[in-house]
Amino acid sequence: MTDDALILFVEDDEVLAAVVIELLSPLGEVVWAPSAEQAVEQLTLRPWDLLLSDIDLPGMNGHEMVRHGKSAQPDVAVLMLSGHASFDHAVEAIRAGADDYLTKPVEPPKLVEKARELVALTRERRAKGRERVLAVGAHPDDVEIGVGGILLRHAAAGHEVAVLTLTGGEQGGEATARAAESRLAAELMGARLFHTDLSDTSVSDGGTTIGVIKRVIDEILPTTVYTHTSKDVHQDHRNVHHATLVAARGIPRVYCYQAPSTTVDFKPTKFVAVDPYVERKLEVIRAFASQTAVRSYLDEDLMRSTARYWSRFTQAKYVEPLEVVREADMHEGATEREVADAR
Repeated sequence: MTDDALILFVEDDEVLAAVVIELLSPLGEVVWAPSAEQAVEQLTLRPWDLLLSDIDLPGMNGHEMVRHGKSAQPDVAVLMLSGHASFDHAVEAIRAGADDYLTKPVEPPKLVEKARELVALTRERRAKGRERVLAVGAHPDDVEIGVGGILLRHAAAGHEVAVLTLTGGEQGGEATARAAESRLAAELMGARLFHTDLSDTSVSDGGTTIGVIKRVIDEILPTTVYTHTSKDVHQDHRNVHHATLVAARGIPRVYCYQAPSTTVDFKPTKFVAVDPYVERKLEVIRAFASQTAVRSYLDEDLMRSTARYWSRFTQAKYVEPLEVVREADMHEGATEREVADAR
């Protein structure tokens, strides 16, 4: 089924682009990127059903662009087009991450049928490995600082992303304004926001907090949960950590992120590359205008530098670090009911 497919077409020839857009528009929305560099940016913004690209592009070529694309969205199907009929070009495209290769000129019915087939392939992959992600934070901007890049990465891969913010952050600003900022940040991340009214600086690790978190978990049945680390000088952060571990005791994957108040005892063992998402994360942080004006830890150079620091454990340029509480895979094809039963 390819109704409402989302297709990214990368082609520097404007006339050919117009023809292909018209040809594929019955399948859904077709977005044109005239360069690989623009396509790489687009790949971080939305969960695409098909990446269709010419190989010979100005600047970055199609093969390199596909490598970036598969890094940002591993499940997206890729169809490469080229005027080269050589078998070697087809092999190079497949090695770069393409799912199929067509030689120009392509017969229109063949292109449409191949696009339809690959959109279905993307959706099949996502159905098998679709994640439901919940990030829990004590205050507005906690989650966005700690795992903003990771959440953008999840959203770009087509995963369901939710943010639970437990207080209004009223001790650090005006609660109504901070709530509006949280809504804008969630919108920028493509996340569903749950915002509750526990009391800032008085969050417990007991039944009330556990109950609030558990109700959200029961509603969305997450496969992955992110929360505060316990190695933190802020009591709300520590208590949210402990309450989340109780509420999420049946969730297969649970990780802890750092905050500006995290201590040197924070010992991450998982390092997630967020190279394509750093600038968009900073855009999300800017949504918290009441805080960026007064909090030195939200300085953009500092946030880039922090992500750069943790990259020393990887080959990436920017990284968000996580402590692993639990990292178990549900069996392939697990249903929502089976996830709930496992909990």
